[in-house]
Amino acid sequence: MSEVLEGVQVVDQVATGGEVELDGLSKKYGTVQAVREVSLSIRRGEFLAILGPSGAGKTTLLNMLTGFEKPTSGAIRIDGRDVARLAPHKRGIGVVFQHYALFKHMTVAQNVAFPLRMRRMSPREQRSHIQHALELVKLEDFATRFPDQLSGGQQQRVALARAIVFRPPLLLMDEPLGALDKRLREHMRVEIKRLQRNLGATVIYVTHDQGEALTMADRVAVMNDGAVEQLGTPDDLYERPASAFVADFVGETNFFQGRTVLDADGRVRVVLDGDRTGHRRDVDNAESLKADCGVEVGVRPEQVSLLPVEGTDGPDVVGKVCEVLYEGATALHVVETAIGNVNARLSLKNLRETRWAVGDQVAVHWDAHAARGYHVADRNSSPSS
Repeated sequence: MSEVLEGVQVVDQVATGGEVELDGLSKKYGTVQAVREVSLSIRRGEFLAILGPSGAGKTTLLNMLTGFEKPTSGAIRIDGRDVARLAPHKRGIGVVFQHYALFKHMTVAQNVAFPLRMRRMSPREQRSHIQHALELVKLEDFATRFPDQLSGGQQQRVALARAIVFRPPLLLMDEPLGALDKRLREHMRVEIKRLQRNLGATVIYVTHDQGEALTMADRVAVMNDGAVEQLGTPDDLYERPASAFVADFVGETNFFQGRTVLDADGRVRVVLDGDRTGHRRDVDNAESLKADCGVEVGVRPEQVSLLPVEGTDGPDVVGKVCEVLYEGATALHVVETAIGNVNARLSLKNLRETRWAVGDQVAVHWDAHAARGYHVADRNSSPSS
């Protein structure tokens, strides 16, 4: 016997593996290309986050993995077996979606027990698994309640408990923490990751929340317009974004317009628009840039320093502090300059002697390794072009 729930899929046999291979996977709805030739290899026991804005193709990609959508082209292999044309219940995976999809006539414990009963687990084993799953989602005192006696966040936690209770080797999750409050969401990030490591399960986790992706995932695939724009570890994406889109979507970034020039030493450098000194600046990824092209230079706010104007030379730009926003351990300083407004996130611990105030004249500085350049045409073109 096998059954498919609206929010969680359960099968008689748990898949023995957890390696996933997507090869040229595409999905087209009429003339709309929702997913564009996505190729990914997800290792056994890996936690992969698929990150992107609404409409990027994340959920469509996940639905093809579950079997709820058929690909237009491409292959999906789980442990070497092509499952792209298999029905959902034959894929041996666990799934939790945004929607709760709970049985209204069953208690919390009965909902969570459902996948275990489908696997004919003994009542004694069921009780142990149910108790542990409910403790993970902080619902151990709600076992006898019915779904309509729970808040939306509590219902989503029941759905999550039901998905993890049978410890599947491959778990697909689509925005599972979206209905939870901030504190519980942060707790569940840790618990889901800890459980995944303990069980050795492979997790593919769809989210638009960069915090979830960066804190939970071993690797992150950033999607834009149906394609994977960058695949890498969280620190790769944050410190070395491959495109202006990734730099803008993952974290905060200052962008400055400019143009590349070729120096006599053969190195490409950048002159920023509005910089009346015409200073030629180094960027960390100069080898990937072409000369005489329009570019955007991206710099993270925490990589920006504010210095006294006296003695300023080199590439530093002078400006005026127009906003100071207290953030606790840091303060965001907004500085008006000739190259545009610059956001600088400064540690208050390091500002004990010098605290900048609105109206102060400052020199804006960043190191060359903190700046990355992106061709303007690349941001304006789609992945398919």
